[in-house]
Amino acid sequence: MFRKDQKINKEIFEQMVDIVTYRGPDDRGSWYDGGVALGHRRLAIFDLSRDGHQPFFYRDRYVMVYNGEIYNFRELKERLQKKGYDFTTKTDTEVLIAMYDCFGKDCVNYLNGMWSFAIYDKKRQTIFCSRDRFGIKPFYYYYSEQEFIFASEIKQILLMRQKEAYANRQRLLEYLVLGDLDYTEETLFRDVKQLRGGHCLTLHIETGKYELEQYYDLGRTRTDKKNYQAACGEFKKRFERSVSLRLQADVPVGYCLSGGLDSSAIVCMADSIIAKSGKEVEQHTISSCFEDKAYDEQEYIDEVVRHTRVTAHKVFTKEQDLFADLDKIIWHMDEPFSSTSIFAQWHVFQNARAQNLTVMLDGQGADEQLAGYTGFYSVIFAYYLRRFRLIRFGKELWYYCRGRRASESYVSAKDVILNAVVSAFVPNKLKMILKRKLGYGYDGLPFSQELIEQAVKGREIYRVDSPRAYSLDHMKYSMSSLLHYEDRNSMAHSIESRVPFLDYRLAESIYSMPVHYKIRKGMTKAVMRDALNGILPDKIRNRVSKLGFVTPEEKWINENFEQFREQLARACEQLKTVIDGGRVMKWFDESKGEIKRGNYLPWRIICAGRWAEVFDVKFDS
Repeated sequence: MFRKDQKINKEIFEQMVDIVTYRGPDDRGSWYDGGVALGHRRLAIFDLSRDGHQPFFYRDRYVMVYNGEIYNFRELKERLQKKGYDFTTKTDTEVLIAMYDCFGKDCVNYLNGMWSFAIYDKKRQTIFCSRDRFGIKPFYYYYSEQEFIFASEIKQILLMRQKEAYANRQRLLEYLVLGDLDYTEETLFRDVKQLRGGHCLTLHIETGKYELEQYYDLGRTRTDKKNYQAACGEFKKRFERSVSLRLQADVPVGYCLSGGLDSSAIVCMADSIIAKSGKEVEQHTISSCFEDKAYDEQEYIDEVVRHTRVTAHKVFTKEQDLFADLDKIIWHMDEPFSSTSIFAQWHVFQNARAQNLTVMLDGQGADEQLAGYTGFYSVIFAYYLRRFRLIRFGKELWYYCRGRRASESYVSAKDVILNAVVSAFVPNKLKMILKRKLGYGYDGLPFSQELIEQAVKGREIYRVDSPRAYSLDHMKYSMSSLLHYEDRNSMAHSIESRVPFLDYRLAESIYSMPVHYKIRKGMTKAVMRDALNGILPDKIRNRVSKLGFVTPEEKWINENFEQFREQLARACEQLKTVIDGGRVMKWFDESKGEIKRGNYLPWRIICAGRWAEVFDVKFDS
């Protein structure tokens, strides 16, 4: 942090460092220089010696605190050595700060990894801050004319400020009505911002002013017209490289395995890499399972286990633990979360820690990039219709209907065609007018029209002019919140989570591919399925059904109606200056026992209410 008047409360700052001990149980450090204070908690992954202690000092000029991993640090180290740099440790930390010394702020363009870091340059009197391309690791900050406070978690900033916390009303409404979270630089706390993925921030000590700069934008990647077989070959090569890099560690590595295509691909590729290395490595998978077959994927989990040499661990999350654990999970999350799937994910990482795993690989990012969501069909069909590619449209629609009649995730052809036609031929301006006239499509929610209009004010509708734009929107709106949950759930249990599908070279390769490489013959993620032929078992590779990472949330609500009603009423009281509690409760009572799958609204309200309690959040009237 930095204070212009140099009056830093060291006692509170030390508490700020230690409130997140779980993020770094292996070491801690703090350092003060006039108005600058830097603190760090270390989770040791590479070079477990004291050489990785932070704040890290370099050349009597730089002091750095850093969270994350630079996977290509060994390659970068060789590059720097050729330029005359010497190294005294085996850490990626020393390589990162040397890269900054060599290349300045452009160093981030050479990094392959996940990071949030801040470098204090004594000579230039600047603090340079950066967050990785997709925002895998968190970076929050508070700025005023007097001070600049930054941290990995919002609670640290709240502690340091020693002031009442106020809700950001606009962001809270978007969360309640739309389920949106984390997609802007603003947070649900009014005065706390986040540095967006792909951005840097430079604070100038002498003036106290800062500047933001975007250094990365996936959307700038151009389409590559290589043929389909070549694209499959490139995907396999880049995916294998990505997984291989993320297997590097001086601590035990495991895998989150849901049984879906993405996590299964990671486990199977990792097993193949290890087998080719000839090493004997103990491998563990952790899976969330349920007794109810409608929400359970053990059939596919077991197939992956049979196909590899992993030891499987299954976690059966019980609804009885939900409200007992809720306040603790919300405290770690800093913000409310949109569904109880986060509760299940919490228990996956809890079990991983019980198995002494320190690094876990997970499948975030594949659906957004490889057209894994059902909504992509309408967008892609609209893309064909708009360009009058009727033969391709007809073929893909036929494949879609044939392959999904028996699937739980099947959406009728009628709905897909209707959505595609509207997307293809109704101008965006008219779409906005229709949305406004129809209550934005949220007329079934227990909110006033005024509140709904306020929630959607300024919110962009998903761009459907092209599948590439739609994919980017998913990376913006859904990926950021998923990464938030991933980081908090893993770090709460002192585990580093790594996401191979968000290796930027792999992401750029996928983004550059034509749309029909991703949805092909009615199958999503076609290029991945074909690229991993022989790596993935056919039962997984040819799978059509998709559950996602789900819990029996609506079943829990319907079967424990009174308990959830009590929690909802409690939340409405907390949020009484934001929503009409009477209207919400009337709506909930009328739906007694009939909450439908995918209706996350009751949970969003409950979670927001408990969030307000946990952080003693104040609301402007």
